[in-house]
Amino acid sequence: MQFEFGLSTKILCGEGKHLQLGQLIKELTASNKTVIVTDQGVIEAGVVNLVERVLKESDIDYSVFSDLESDPSVRSIDAAARVIQDFDADCVIGIGGGSAMDVAKMASLVAVGEASASHYELMANPFPKKTITSIMIPTTSGSGAEVTSTVVFTNSEKRKVWGWDEQMAPDVAILDPLFTKGLPPHLTAATALDAFVHAIEACTGTRSNPIIEAFGLKSIELICGNLERVLHNPKDLEGRTALAVGAALAGVAIEHGGTGIAHCIGHAITTVGRVPHARAVAIAMNATYRWKVEGNVDMFAKVANAMGVHTEGLSKSEIAYAGADRFVELVNTSGLSTSLLEDGLCIDDVGRLVETMKAEENQPMRENNCRFVSEEDLRSFATELLSN
Repeated sequence: MQFEFGLSTKILCGEGKHLQLGQLIKELTASNKTVIVTDQGVIEAGVVNLVERVLKESDIDYSVFSDLESDPSVRSIDAAARVIQDFDADCVIGIGGGSAMDVAKMASLVAVGEASASHYELMANPFPKKTITSIMIPTTSGSGAEVTSTVVFTNSEKRKVWGWDEQMAPDVAILDPLFTKGLPPHLTAATALDAFVHAIEACTGTRSNPIIEAFGLKSIELICGNLERVLHNPKDLEGRTALAVGAALAGVAIEHGGTGIAHCIGHAITTVGRVPHARAVAIAMNATYRWKVEGNVDMFAKVANAMGVHTEGLSKSEIAYAGADRFVELVNTSGLSTSLLEDGLCIDDVGRLVETMKAEENQPMRENNCRFVSEEDLRSFATELLSN
């Protein structure tokens, strides 16, 4: 057994932890000049005010960038980088879901150089050396972007691609339930299911190891044990904190273990149909879970145990498939729509979806999947997804 493991991000967890922002910025930066990267929805929810209040009380100069799409693009990253450059900031705070945090993470590196974000897609060129501190405050419990060194964005050709650099991992992640308690139930469900899929695919993928397994299984336990609780009582801060920790653990798991076919398909769905990432990935996992089990029955049985499924009298294989049933149950409980017809996709789009799944940017996810994925499999998945 051989592997490497490291966590670059300091995590602060608990209600009111954002109050330490002023002290953190003064400890980690020289000029204390900060750019907040967020979106209009988060601003309207009022949580950015919590951060602005702390920055004002700490005499920290700041500017706010909020020109983001629901899925980040090259344009948004470049625009944020220009704001960081013009403000001469040495700290960036990402507040929001995966989109806002991904823009904040990548823009903080792009701002150091002169090239566009497109210069770095799919690791075509190395990023400049990091000089800007990055702090992430998630407002969803889903993407895990607060602890990862990867970003996903839409390039100029409208393809969903990724960028990676070890130094892109945030310096600090603040998991404060005050920032997630206002998240509507449908977004709470979709983003938690995204984290759930992260944990499952990292645990069961070809790159898994005992540490990834430990992070992933604990994530699954926390998400499965608290999602329905929070959907029933959205103001439950203890449950919200558990979901936030679960999402961060899943982020650590995919940072080292990667993802699989559900993310390959999910990214393709987003590229072809502009479906939000969290929902697209949950839909894809819902359609492929039982197929995936055959590729790693032992690990899927452990996943099912972490979900808390009834296992008495069942064989290992039966336990693994019971986990698939539990995932479907959670999707149904969440109210998440699994039909892509409402997104304008239909059976005529099978060819486009398959070709996008086969694209270069989705290859690492296909190859990391626990079970070999043939082109025939891809076509079968696409046909099933677009027939509902």
